[in-house]
Amino acid sequence: MYNILHISADFPDAYSERKTPAVCNLIEGAPEFTHTVFSINRLAGLQGTRIIKRADNVITLVYKAPPFGVLLDTFLRRLADHILEDIQGSNMRPDLIHAHKLTIEGLVAQRLSQALGCPYVCTIRGNTDQKYIRAKPGMRRRWRQVAQQAAWLFPVTPWVDRYVSKTLLPDTGQRSLLPTVTRINHNFPPRETSRRLVTAFHLAGWKMKGMPGLFTALRQLRGTAHEIGLDILGGGSPEHTQALQREIEKHGLGDLVTLRGAIPHDQMAQELNGYSGFVLPTLRETFGMVYIEALFSGIPILYSMDRGVDGFFDEQNVGVRCDPTSVASIAKGIEEMLDNVDPMKHEIAMLQQTGGFDRFRQHKVCRDYADRAARIIENGSEQTRLDVSHTRPSHITGTKI
Repeated sequence: MYNILHISADFPDAYSERKTPAVCNLIEGAPEFTHTVFSINRLAGLQGTRIIKRADNVITLVYKAPPFGVLLDTFLRRLADHILEDIQGSNMRPDLIHAHKLTIEGLVAQRLSQALGCPYVCTIRGNTDQKYIRAKPGMRRRWRQVAQQAAWLFPVTPWVDRYVSKTLLPDTGQRSLLPTVTRINHNFPPRETSRRLVTAFHLAGWKMKGMPGLFTALRQLRGTAHEIGLDILGGGSPEHTQALQREIEKHGLGDLVTLRGAIPHDQMAQELNGYSGFVLPTLRETFGMVYIEALFSGIPILYSMDRGVDGFFDEQNVGVRCDPTSVASIAKGIEEMLDNVDPMKHEIAMLQQTGGFDRFRQHKVCRDYADRAARIIENGSEQTRLDVSHTRPSHITGTKI
């Protein structure tokens, strides 16, 4: 059984159980491999790395480094050396390394790959990777090298793929989309509903989820033929709930917008099915599993350009893209969605029936990933393009916190 070593800063672990389950879902869907996860967590500081727990092939590790990516390469090199020391001490023999972001974990994976003589692959995630590439142009040469030496690249969405092609590396065919894994098991066919809209998110992120712009757009639509109510699904602390309620009142939308609170995940699809459409003009979003959940729930989506699921549905009439920084664009998108609810729901129903959304199901995503990983491992150096002439880093610098 092949062993895949995962480097991820977004894996639920002993340091934080509230991280996204995306990487965990991917691993669970590929049981034909042995998976070992180094779950990394940055603390503010200048020196020190330690493992705080080992459980079920998950090694939770914290390391100190400055904020804002200061001396990023230097501190991640130290982290990689500490991980290497642990791997060598445990006689682990990975066949493939998977870095779950290019700009952070990719730097670690590249160094481990050179030391261990095995290939690595990189997921490219929109939010963090794009932020670092924009903010640190002086690092682009290093990240380009990481991308070039990877055996395969896995951008999670089409817009991320376009961004990397523009800024780092043209598409040479050594990459394929790897949508974020969801655990959706069945469809909810579209049905006739009231003209009420819905959105869903953890209330702590209401600003980044674009609520101020959405509320302003709803206020502008008040009194028009498209005046519409909005339900917000999602939990949060009392402070977050109160802050969002104040924002609703500030926009004079107390009669149109309702906070419904948290909904159990196994009930979410059925809840979404009762609305005209899902709206989330988020300012930042790597993927946005909730958009896919909405489509499986039978309702069209309003989503942000160059964020989230943008690029997946260009040829399908299942939603409307908007500029989340433009109130006019959001309002126009809502109007377009409401004018076309029936044809959009008809196309969603057709795609549900014909398997048009199956590419987002866990079994499909994980099957494609497992097939690709196995081919890379079996083909070895002929497919990896790795230069392993230096078998290991010149020194080990990992220190204890």
